[in-house]
Amino acid sequence: MTERRTAMAEGVRRIFPFSLIAGPFGLVYGATAADRGIDDVPAILASVAILAGASQIALVELIDEGATWIIAVATALVINLRFALYSASLSPDFRRFSPGWRFGLGYLLTDQTAVLSIAEYAQRPDPHYQRWFTLGAGLWFVMPWWAGTTAGVLLGGDIPAEWQIGFAVPLMFTALLVPTITSRPKLAAAVVGAAVALATASLPEGVNIMLGAVAGIAVGTVLAERRMVGP
Repeated sequence: MTERRTAMAEGVRRIFPFSLIAGPFGLVYGATAADRGIDDVPAILASVAILAGASQIALVELIDEGATWIIAVATALVINLRFALYSASLSPDFRRFSPGWRFGLGYLLTDQTAVLSIAEYAQRPDPHYQRWFTLGAGLWFVMPWWAGTTAGVLLGGDIPAEWQIGFAVPLMFTALLVPTITSRPKLAAAVVGAAVALATASLPEGVNIMLGAVAGIAVGTVLAERRMVGP
């Protein structure tokens, strides 16, 4: 019991800075959905069922523009393809969990929880610790996201413009990079990935994110291998 509490407390502690931004990020999505005329219940339930802010905002905007459901769903899937990369990194550890834990933690796996879990698992290989760490981090992050979504949907256009809540989206993903940059190859991967994503921002929604991810991974992998081999 003590080890379980310790693992969950560590997960909460590590995710806490990100959870402070999760509420405003949820507020952005909720307000966007309300302003586009999405009904309250579907807009709120989307944060429970999809649990992926960037794709939810893209879906709302595409629906508002009259896109077909095929285009809307395909766009959301493209944006969320990054979770395949997280899954590949976490799968060796997740295989040691029971099916209930795998599906439950998979549902809670946001960008923030995934990145922190990958880093923590490398330091703590005990599966009992790992699953409770991820559970603590995941739950602590999604609760303010759900609360922010609900507030944004209910307030909608009543949110004062001077609040400038749009800052939450770029701030969230910028902060996400910090704990992952622990070496020169990772720094190079982050810089190249960001540069490619910005350079291809004119491409259809989400494609630039995947291109940036692929470019960053490729550069980071090459540099890491060269570092291991040496001159």
